[in-house]
Amino acid sequence: MDQKDQKKLASAIVLKAREECRVKRIDPYIAVGAFIDETIRELSKVNSDEKVSEFLISIAEKVKLGMYRKKKSI
Repeated sequence: MDQKDQKKLASAIVLKAREECRVKRIDPYIAVGAFIDETIRELSKVNSDEKVSEFLISIAEKVKLGMYRKKKSI
């Protein structure tokens, strides 16, 4: 499976988990925070702390640039 297909499948799995959290009325910040915590733990097992922190900083920069917002259709 190529990288694009892996991302699509992973996103579908995450969205399913998010829906389950909504159904169980788990606060979105708690649910996402738990996901991020588990992801950081997983990345830290196979990468240096520096590499993981650089990855997280790059995501924070994308957030600041608005890259994760849905595009508004004109």
